[in-house]
Amino acid sequence: MIRNTKTVFTCTTFEGHWPVGAAAIVLADSAEEAAELLNADLKKSGLKGDAEPKDMVPYPRTNEAVRVLCNGDY
Repeated sequence: MIRNTKTVFTCTTFEGHWPVGAAAIVLADSAEEAAELLNADLKKSGLKGDAEPKDMVPYPRTNEAVRVLCNGDY
């Protein structure tokens, strides 16, 4: 079995299309790479691409884990 060694990052601090919550999941080797990948994708959608490496939160690697990215409470 091939095991993926990349880290799953979550980010909820970038500017989206509307002034409400925005959230993304990124698979990358580092927080810096995650921010670069996310920003490139955001720019394709006409967004600023203002995510920063410090805002990339590693997702826990356990059997059970939950992280609500956007629950609609604005």
